[in-house]
Amino acid sequence: MYRVRAYFKDHVVTQKFYDLYDAIEWKESADAHYPIKTTLEKGVFSMRQWVYDCWNGVMDMDRNPLRHIPDLATRHMVLQVLAWMWCIVFSFWMGSFFVFGVSTIAHVFLLGAIAVTVGTFETAKRNPNFFENFPTSTPSRSRNYLWMNGQKIKLDPNDKGGEHE
Repeated sequence: MYRVRAYFKDHVVTQKFYDLYDAIEWKESADAHYPIKTTLEKGVFSMRQWVYDCWNGVMDMDRNPLRHIPDLATRHMVLQVLAWMWCIVFSFWMGSFFVFGVSTIAHVFLLGAIAVTVGTFETAKRNPNFFENFPTSTPSRSRNYLWMNGQKIKLDPNDKGGEHE
């Protein structure tokens, strides 16, 4: 296994390859972006790292071929359909439609939770102000606002807040 690293001013990009020629090609394309330096390492990496890389190669939408689909929702739907396909294959292999039902429901919840988490992280990364005035369902008091009957009421900036002050 080969690892190529490109060191830029504010970040490092790392890729791993099993083929030397792929590693060399990626190193040359990374050099075209003018990094501070690039390294090509040859070595044996741990089995844990190999399993992690294999898992991400299939399940990570940013690393598998689904990354070419620009819409995140479409990528998620394609991954759901693939998961259902594997549920069907597994249930036929086990010879039970009960296994299909359990496996399908498990995949729906697992991939749905992953999609909600990724969407939340992407929103936080791209638009952190989205969460700034996030309303709650109960009347609450923050440092700047009080929510009553669905209305946001601005408080005095000199008020420290809290009931015991």
